[in-house]
Amino acid sequence: MNSVLTYHDDLSLEDVIRTMEERTCGSLVLIDAEAHLVGLITDGDIRRGILDHKEEVKEFIQTQPICLSPDSHRPSVIREAQSKRQAFIPEVDHAGKLVKVIEIPSHHLPRHPNKVVIMAGGLGLRLGELTRRFPKPMLPLGHKPVLHIIVDSFVEQGFTDIYMCLHYKSEIIKEYFGDGSNFGAQITYFEEPQPLGTAGPLGMISEGLDEPFFVMNGDLVTTLNFENLLHFHLEKEAIATMCTHEYNQRLPYGVVNTRNSKILSLEEKPYHKYFVNAGIYVLNPQVLDLIPTGEYLDMTALFDGMIQQDLPVNAYIINEFWADIGQIRDYEAAQEVFTHYRTDHVATRIDYRS
Repeated sequence: MNSVLTYHDDLSLEDVIRTMEERTCGSLVLIDAEAHLVGLITDGDIRRGILDHKEEVKEFIQTQPICLSPDSHRPSVIREAQSKRQAFIPEVDHAGKLVKVIEIPSHHLPRHPNKVVIMAGGLGLRLGELTRRFPKPMLPLGHKPVLHIIVDSFVEQGFTDIYMCLHYKSEIIKEYFGDGSNFGAQITYFEEPQPLGTAGPLGMISEGLDEPFFVMNGDLVTTLNFENLLHFHLEKEAIATMCTHEYNQRLPYGVVNTRNSKILSLEEKPYHKYFVNAGIYVLNPQVLDLIPTGEYLDMTALFDGMIQQDLPVNAYIINEFWADIGQIRDYEAAQEVFTHYRTDHVATRIDYRS
């Protein structure tokens, strides 16, 4: 059984990741030395766990996965696994020992009709030499490029129809992802003739966006639940929803509040809290009518225009992990988080070493 790995106390996270890479599987069923089921671990579990600063393998394991036992109603268990997008179902005997692993083909897992548009055409100028040879979305975090992590996050949640808007070094992205079939997705590419901003590329897409759709910048890492975001958007009956993330800034000085030279109060190095644009959106198809073809347009300008027209736009606060790698210090911080997510297979498809 290719998807089975024996768990022991010395098993490292690097061992698990390397096994997934070598066997080209996104999930592993873990058993002990006597073949008793220990649990299930997925690539997504690892990614989310790392972002939550977990380190030990046992912290990443789903210890109560959906599984089949001699007393199970087989069709019900399979339907439950499909609804929760669990690709492998362990089958155990009365003693809890693994008998076999049932794999649910990806085409049997539920999919949403909503498209995903990823803006991956930026020049990445703020990253300097890091983007001299590679486009920003293809910079590695652990053993995968950032864009691969984004695609995995959507596919895991059933959003598999992906549009990528490209410009800078687009051939590298196309060669890596192909038609998307190796990633459980269907990928369509749109080439910007010149940089069109974070909303302008939508003007190139003339058909296919018939349902509310996602737009996401290609330089982000997040554990956001996209299904919850879509549900919020539909529930609010919004024409557009912008994700926001809390940003806290401590002033390095004491603040003096005055009126007519009289000191009213003092604040020692106060915190200021802001909600910043997180670069993730849900838009209704009619928003496309507001986007000119072939012209530069940023998403903030698009939202400003909708606000001026008093159209229903909403903000969705991201409480999950979120990081932007657009600047060197942010990318380095994200790399540090993903230190344990690195194996010798980093350069499987792209040679970042020279």
